[in-house]
Amino acid sequence: MKKKQLAKLKKQFRPSFEGARKQLFDKMIEKAAALYQLHIRVFIDPKQPNDMMIELLDPTDRDQQIKVPLDDNFKTVVKRIQNEEKGLLDRFSENLVEEIASYWSPDAARQQASTTPEPKKAEAKKEVAKKTEPKAEPKVETATANDSALTAFSEQISAFPKFAVNETKDQIEVVEQTAKETRLLATISKTEENSFTIETALERKYKLKLDVIPVIEAFAKTPLSER
Repeated sequence: MKKKQLAKLKKQFRPSFEGARKQLFDKMIEKAAALYQLHIRVFIDPKQPNDMMIELLDPTDRDQQIKVPLDDNFKTVVKRIQNEEKGLLDRFSENLVEEIASYWSPDAARQQASTTPEPKKAEAKKEVAKKTEPKAEPKVETATANDSALTAFSEQISAFPKFAVNETKDQIEVVEQTAKETRLLATISKTEENSFTIETALERKYKLKLDVIPVIEAFAKTPLSER
């Protein structure tokens, strides 16, 4: 069979956009149960076609449903899944489910993160770096006994799965430590009161940001002398 004919045949059997989206929803349901023992339903409410609804079928003290806006980035990823980009369906569904678990089952999310192995290539590169690169001075400063407000803030942030607080010379950083990278979520000035920045990575966490941002705002308002 000629290449053009084969490509045309594959295109005919390629799922529609709605079909690719359904594949994603089904994969999310599968991974939520397998990785976090969460039983969920993922669907589009006809009355809100621009939102993805995620419903927890298990008992919970939190909201039973999460509404996630289907922005252009989401639609772009679904189109890539539609084009059968290798491995994307698994990666994207797993990332979404990780966010869901962070809201409904933070302990399970934290445990899963701690047991997720680093990619072998990354480990190899890290090992080479240890042998060839000089040891860099750490940027993070150790909190002292007088840093009661900062210590309390760090403990509050650490209660969220994979979240941590780093302190540099000029600012305090809220980060998310994943198996692949450290994401900057927010920064708080050490020289100005009530001066902070919420990064896009935190804004995209939908429900979780509603719990995290008030903690950041409260600490940012703390007088510098009391930190």
